[in-house]
Amino acid sequence: MSKELKESITVSPFFLFFLIHGTQTGVGLLGFQTKLFSGAGQDAWVSVLLVGVAFHVIGVLMYFLLKHAKNGDIISLHKELYGRWMGNILNLLLYCYCIVIVSIVIRSYLEVLMTWVFPSTPLWILSFILLLVIVNIVKGGFRVITGICFWGVILPSFLFFSLYYLIQYAHWSNLLPLFNHGIHDYFVSAKESMLSFLGPEFLLIYYPYIKNNMKSQKWFHFAVGYTTLVYVLVTLFTFVYFSHGQLLHTVWPTLIMSKIIRLPFIERFEYVYIFTWVLVFLPTCCIAVWGGVRVLKESIGIKPNITLWVSIILIEMIVTLCKDTIDVNRVESITIIFSSIFLFIYLPVLSIWVFIKNKLKKTNKEIET
Repeated sequence: MSKELKESITVSPFFLFFLIHGTQTGVGLLGFQTKLFSGAGQDAWVSVLLVGVAFHVIGVLMYFLLKHAKNGDIISLHKELYGRWMGNILNLLLYCYCIVIVSIVIRSYLEVLMTWVFPSTPLWILSFILLLVIVNIVKGGFRVITGICFWGVILPSFLFFSLYYLIQYAHWSNLLPLFNHGIHDYFVSAKESMLSFLGPEFLLIYYPYIKNNMKSQKWFHFAVGYTTLVYVLVTLFTFVYFSHGQLLHTVWPTLIMSKIIRLPFIERFEYVYIFTWVLVFLPTCCIAVWGGVRVLKESIGIKPNITLWVSIILIEMIVTLCKDTIDVNRVESITIIFSSIFLFIYLPVLSIWVFIKNKLKKTNKEIET
């Protein structure tokens, strides 16, 4: 049965839209198109659409599980189903997942920042500054993080109007021929887009902090639908702007496209993209760090302040150990595999288990009566 906390630390269901969409859009939006194209080519937008639909299904499974969790989160569900020790081991794996997600997001953004703006600044200094910002936000609590998610969705959304400038340079024939790829090609593109869609799974941790949480499911689907629309539109605009050969050799297509924008008071509009994108990736980092802290608090009972600083140290170590793009890509590949197993294998199996368990419990009660 789901659980809600006191009203002073919870947020309205409406804000779930910003919590979900804010964690789904991040640094990947600046350059995910190149990896997508390596699979289904000009048809890769179909894979993006299918991944978006898959996350709607995952959302239904998550709400089913949370409905039957004792405290309304996966932390208590693990303990209930597996016992204290095994449940805590699974919760520790969930904590590690949160830490890795934050590390990847920060390292990917710093790759952009160091290439375009601060090429001579040491990696550890930039990451340390960003982590201090994250610490201050997380210390403010869940409602402050929700506020960051709100502005992290609203302010950068104005940048999408810049896509209007691309229409005059569009070559719509780049999208032809349609649907001429095999299932394996679509699968490759879907796998490459997975990392960009990650974020809704953190609902399994912060669900009790949503008021009337059982009625919030529509906002989850609105958010995933909006995210899917954004990714499909950006993918299509990228494909009609770049030729096939250009796209294969372009690292950050979204940034490159922003360079065509010329305003009387801004010479390098791509810098606006880069610095505004801090607000885009902060929601994911804050939610993940906060979620990791809560997992350890509820599982092992470690004080949040201690867990927070331990988490920051671990993230700083991982970020600085990723020396180049090859290291980042390697960690991303591992994360995609782990998250795919968690979302598309573990959650469905867990849902079936919970369903069978509840049916057996209901049958036993009927027999006893």
